[in-house]
Amino acid sequence: MLSKEKKVEITGKILKSETFKNAPTSIAILRYLVQANIEERDLKEGIIDIEFFGGKSDIDKSNPRVRVNIYNLRNKLSKYYNSEGVNDLWQIKIDKGQYDLRFEKNNKNIKKTTKRKYKQALPYTLLAFTICTFLVLQLPHSPPSIWKGFFKNKHATNLFIGDAFGYGGITISGLRGWTRDFSINSLDEYYDMLEEKPELKLTTSPTDYFYSTRMAENATHDLARFFTKWNKDFEIKYATQTSFADIKKGNTIYAGRLKDEKNFIYLFNEANPHFKIEGRTLNFSNHPTIKDTSLTIGSFETELDYTVVSRMPGPNDTEQFLFFSDHDIGVMATVEFFTNKDSLKSFTKKHLEDKPYFTAIFKAKGKERINLNLETIMVVPF
Repeated sequence: MLSKEKKVEITGKILKSETFKNAPTSIAILRYLVQANIEERDLKEGIIDIEFFGGKSDIDKSNPRVRVNIYNLRNKLSKYYNSEGVNDLWQIKIDKGQYDLRFEKNNKNIKKTTKRKYKQALPYTLLAFTICTFLVLQLPHSPPSIWKGFFKNKHATNLFIGDAFGYGGITISGLRGWTRDFSINSLDEYYDMLEEKPELKLTTSPTDYFYSTRMAENATHDLARFFTKWNKDFEIKYATQTSFADIKKGNTIYAGRLKDEKNFIYLFNEANPHFKIEGRTLNFSNHPTIKDTSLTIGSFETELDYTVVSRMPGPNDTEQFLFFSDHDIGVMATVEFFTNKDSLKSFTKKHLEDKPYFTAIFKAKGKERINLNLETIMVVPF
């Protein structure tokens, strides 16, 4: 039986291939399916729609986007194993009509390369040498300083996706489904609700389904492309299923909402010397040159989103990068910004003053949950 580490290694090789190079959705959904395989979770179409695509709560409802994207992924894998991965010892398979993947040993005879005469091979050898030399010269010498800690230390990196807690049972329509109650954000709060409303014990129940929005998918795509460039990887985890023990084990990236994610708000408040998040307010104080101030960072407008981004030291010599906003466009815009080579270079030169950590506030504007403009409000290095 393959170990978790071996499965991650096999997947990493595929994600770095030319076949998957320009396929961010296939990259993200393959990571998701492999993680489900590692966790030995059975997947259904409705579960994938909720967990990966941020669909609505009816897990039994057919959704074509799941089938289409699984179909595309299956074709990508087939193309990979017919070209770059033809000699791979292990293959990832997704059977038709299924959503769970499996790892299958390739027992076919390894194709032997045909011998060429020296005169035929020489031009190809020279061309390959020229291309390799060019690529080596084009490679960056070191990762951007903002991210260097993630790529240089000995710890693995976890991407914690901000998701929403919900519970199963009879919904307002009278049918069974999944309910999102903004006042109930954990199992403890769910059971507290049952103590206050014991009649709900007969009509509701805990569930393993969680809700994530478009910000999670887009952040995963941008970060996956960025990490792949530096031959690094990360694991994706849901924030509502995360404990401080999980956070303590490795480097942390959080991409999610300001609301409800108490563990990551706590981390932010503990590690920041000048900033504290309290509800929908960001308080700034005790800086030697900048006067104390408070900013309202919550927004009820879906076309305007205030985002808090903080790069901080973590426990046990780990690193943390936190992206908070109320709506999708804020996190989407800032993750895109901090995984772009040019914007990273400009931001570092303008704001960081050779300091490794910072907290920044941005204002993002957009339409139809797509970010169109990002404005820097405040940056404080430390």
